Amino acid sequence: MMALRSVISSKIPMVIILGATGTGKTKLSVELAQKYETEIISADSMQIYKGLDVVTAKASQQERQMIRHHLLDLLEPHQMFTVVDFRNRALKIIKNLIEQGKIPIVVGGTNYYIESIVYQILVEDMNDTEALLWDTSKRKRNFADEYKGEDDDTKKIVKCNENDENETVSECREMNIAEEGCVDKDKLKEDVDNESKFTNEEIHAKLKAIDPVMASRLHPNNRRKVLRSIELWLKTGRRHSEVLDEQKLSEGKLRLPGATLILWLKCEQKVHDDRLNARVDSMLEEGLIEELLNFHDRHNKQRIKDGKPPDYTKGVFQTLGLKEFHEYLMMSDQERNSDEGKKLLQQCIDNMKTATRRYARRQNKMVKGRFLDIPTREVPPIYELDTTDLTKWDEEVKNKAIEIIESYRNNTPSKHEPLKRDLNLDKTKINTQSSNYCEVCERLIIGDKEYSIHMNSYKHMRVLKKKKKEENKEQNSTST
Repeated sequence: MMALRSVISSKIPMVIILGATGTGKTKLSVELAQKYETEIISADSMQIYKGLDVVTAKASQQERQMIRHHLLDLLEPHQMFTVVDFRNRALKIIKNLIEQGKIPIVVGGTNYYIESIVYQILVEDMNDTEALLWDTSKRKRNFADEYKGEDDDTKKIVKCNENDENETVSECREMNIAEEGCVDKDKLKEDVDNESKFTNEEIHAKLKAIDPVMASRLHPNNRRKVLRSIELWLKTGRRHSEVLDEQKLSEGKLRLPGATLILWLKCEQKVHDDRLNARVDSMLEEGLIEELLNFHDRHNKQRIKDGKPPDYTKGVFQTLGLKEFHEYLMMSDQERNSDEGKKLLQQCIDNMKTATRRYARRQNKMVKGRFLDIPTREVPPIYELDTTDLTKWDEEVKNKAIEIIESYRNNTPSKHEPLKRDLNLDKTKINTQSSNYCEVCERLIIGDKEYSIHMNSYKHMRVLKKKKKEENKEQNSTST
């Protein structure tokens, strides 16, 4: 990415607009793009798909006619798109804009997309098929096509036995198989394809066979991540844990040091909650239900007829609203028009409002956690803009953003201070990936902090008290 760095001018920053859903990111991005006669790059993992314009809150057609938007409406719902796909496309657009003397404005609520262009998180010499966050499996693509022409020997059971003269150490390393045992690659691919037949513990055991380090970091109940780690090994032959360890060597470095500005839009919680509730109501007026019904008819109905449940964990199907309205979408027209249907509709609306408020909280926590709370990371200037009072938008948001950008372009001191990090913050002593087993509750708990919370929890104390009571009862019966 040296080419990108070489075209950066001290007068052309990359401006990133962050913030939870409903804080006004789209509005500010359009205003700044108009001011600086530039273009907008969307960093939203749902808006990159065609359709669902209402529920994903895309920029309006009018806004898109005024300002060119990149990375919107590119994919069909069944297509997959990884963070590496985003990174590679976004960096090319950014480089092109800077070469034209334009300020790239990146806006979106998908924080790991933002991170991929701000930080050198992903190994630079890895191609797309070896992406850290590779999210393509036989369930989404045809593995058979990807392995056509592969030497049959690589499909067989791989033996890691030092006494086997037919197996060399180099071959063993090339396949990157755990030395603890043997793995049948074909069988594992088949099991992943039919993962619904296996329990969380059984899937976790399969990961442990190929990557015991990664297995120790993931709870068996974290099924999706466990499967992703297995899939990455099947796709690339590399252990996920080793890839992650490589990332640590570079993840704290800024991709464009000294040329990145982050504008973080914030809003008081109560006001934000009310605004999000009103936003869902506005979506309903714009045709949210019709949009969801049409999408369901096109992409879920046949799947259900084939006996396969809808999967709301991948791609655009993760969009807020699809899962929350599932029961209502499953009804017939007659059922939806009944009193029961109308009651269910209101419940789905309430569920979507609750899910949206929770999602917004998670987004803010992610921004703070990923940009401010990692001591080993370099942090670009992050300016907080208060969007609580919309009547003061120009004063508190738009004009401040312009003043911040202008001070950078003119290399003059800004009257607005970026957020300060807590220099005393030290999370390096807290292992977030440690594997802890509570003998009392017979539970596996990942992370030192989580384990500490569990050990002091009411539930743990209750189980401990019950077991001690049972032990005392046994001792008394034995003594008599």
